[in-house]
Amino acid sequence: MRKAFFSLIAVALVGLWSGEASAQGTALPWGQSSDMAAWETFLQITSPSGAAGSRNVEFETWASDQDIYQLKPHWPVTGEPKRLQVSALSQAHFAGGISIRTITPDQCQPPAQPPAGNFPSKPACIGEEVRRNWASYQYIVGNGLNTKAGLIAAAIKGFKVDLPEDAIEVKGDWVKVSDLLAWIPALKTPEKVREVYYTNMVTSGSTTTEYALVGLAISTKQIKNWVWATFENQMSPGRCDDIGCRDSYGAAVADVKKAASPNTYYGECVKSAAVAAMFTNAGTNPVWNNYCLKGSQITFTNLDSSPTLLGNSVVERINASVPIPRSSCITCHGYAAFNQQGDKNSAVLRVPANSPIGEVDQSMMQGWTLNDFLWGVLFAK
Repeated sequence: MRKAFFSLIAVALVGLWSGEASAQGTALPWGQSSDMAAWETFLQITSPSGAAGSRNVEFETWASDQDIYQLKPHWPVTGEPKRLQVSALSQAHFAGGISIRTITPDQCQPPAQPPAGNFPSKPACIGEEVRRNWASYQYIVGNGLNTKAGLIAAAIKGFKVDLPEDAIEVKGDWVKVSDLLAWIPALKTPEKVREVYYTNMVTSGSTTTEYALVGLAISTKQIKNWVWATFENQMSPGRCDDIGCRDSYGAAVADVKKAASPNTYYGECVKSAAVAAMFTNAGTNPVWNNYCLKGSQITFTNLDSSPTLLGNSVVERINASVPIPRSSCITCHGYAAFNQQGDKNSAVLRVPANSPIGEVDQSMMQGWTLNDFLWGVLFAK
């Protein structure tokens, strides 16, 4: 249904975009640009949820890792508070163990290393949520992949983890509005933050505080190795540093080169006529116009065998201390696996300087059952 719905939008917009612009992106098997597919999904997941009395957008109504990876998983109901957690990738690099650690006022810590992007080291921190749609939830829970016992059983019987084609995974990184003002003084007031950022209320311990969404990573099971895309708010310092920003479908300027100086402001990411029309037709809150597609990814390497790179300046660079030149969404997730003891293949993520890029090293995967690119397996109870 998702593909059919947006195919209708694409047909309606056929006169608003050129084949040349679409061809600049990486082509999916059916000819569509991966950048276009990324924007279609973005418009879907940021549309109003329609839940009575709720201002949540669609992806905020999906099950979080906190809902799924427990002995009694549940699909959330309208009105459940939003809770954020410490980055799993950051824990894998720096912590002795990995668990779902909810951000609370007395536990909220800044990134593990001196943060990049001039992000204030104290007392600010970044909270993260991972949401999975109904197709993903059904598959994970229905096959017992949310518990250690279920993983052991799956590995012993040689179960092949293969999520359905309508599965969507979303990772969002959020910063408290007051911390965002300290990070980006040009915003000046909370009212200005709300004009530029999507904000929502987050329950932290016994208090509820307004947070702003600063980074969003999306993966969709439209092809075997998933389609990967990352979005950033246009205000993020250094959002196109290191590898630039490339959006062949949704941006008026398709290719933004890295600046000579790091952590600079790259300006507005003006939308193409095609994506502007998508926003209008979908009735999406105009605040989402301030989010930019940094790039999409569907292969481990380029035609010359060099690694493809994709990383978010907040999600990876600041929150997990992964340098963007060592960031590849598809490669990192390609190592997600478990074995017959219910252990997870997290050792590959342990050293930030060795964050995996390029093809998956198959010599490191002997004895492991692949978890179809889902690192949520780290939290299996």
